[in-house]
Amino acid sequence: MEVNLLKAFVAVAETRSITRAAASLNLTQSALSRQIARLEGELGSRLFERYGRHVECTADGQFLLPLAQVVIARTDETISLMRERAGVQAANVVRLGASGMVFAHYLTPILGKFMAADPRVKLDLVEGNDVELEEAVIAGKLDCACYTPWATSRAAGRLITTEEMFLVVPVGHPLASSPTVTPEMLADQRLLLPPPFYNTSNIIMDVFRVAGVKPKVSYRAVYPELLKNLVREGMGVTTMPEMLARPETLDGLVAIPFERRVDRKIVLIHAFDRPLTAAARTLIAHIRRQAAAMSPKPAQRRAVSDRSRRPRPLATD
Repeated sequence: MEVNLLKAFVAVAETRSITRAAASLNLTQSALSRQIARLEGELGSRLFERYGRHVECTADGQFLLPLAQVVIARTDETISLMRERAGVQAANVVRLGASGMVFAHYLTPILGKFMAADPRVKLDLVEGNDVELEEAVIAGKLDCACYTPWATSRAAGRLITTEEMFLVVPVGHPLASSPTVTPEMLADQRLLLPPPFYNTSNIIMDVFRVAGVKPKVSYRAVYPELLKNLVREGMGVTTMPEMLARPETLDGLVAIPFERRVDRKIVLIHAFDRPLTAAARTLIAHIRRQAAAMSPKPAQRRAVSDRSRRPRPLATD
């Protein structure tokens, strides 16, 4: 089976249109239709149903799609790596994934230094949630990603940093003066969390499950600033990691630590069974070095921990 036939199939499946797929592949519609017919003949399966101007995958087509995507990705990677090894072509594009929050509040200075040090490498930055990032790394759509793990990961990973999670409430809230909080203290609170495909949400829900408390999750929002504004308006309380709960970001809000410290990790992952390009290896090494340099030393860690045992309002005028 030729890889080009799989590429034709994937193009049609993703665009749901012979016309758009043919344009993306620089083929005529009749040539693309012949390729699809040839693939269906080789597999002995009908892959598409036609509905007027668009097409949809059959059950067999839906089964084939992720398999074909992996084959195409691995083929392209193999060609790139062999050309790099032979000195014919350097694979200088690295596809790095992370959530928007991690890009904005953690990775930006790290990536800025990397690009300044090695301008030959092009970074293709892809934003996504934790579930999407892990799946994209495993499928070969990303070279590596920084994400928050939950349960068992299917990718190879190295810990980059660990940060504490805080409860965030408005100034004047009954809990605002509490030195720490417990899940039991939040049983009657409306808890605002990101959707469950962001693992910070799953980490917090696990804290409640272990305590035997069923929280009242009344709204789920992705963007941290939206969550903060909802809390300011008295629509509930939320939890946020250290990078989003710094005093200078808490106008009108208070961050309170949990009595039993709750942490979230940021892990740099890549596929177990896929070799990395030289550029990807260089980027990963750079991120790990910079992350180690940014991590607080043991004495600093203790001082931060001591301070975090008290609620932290932002002074307002």
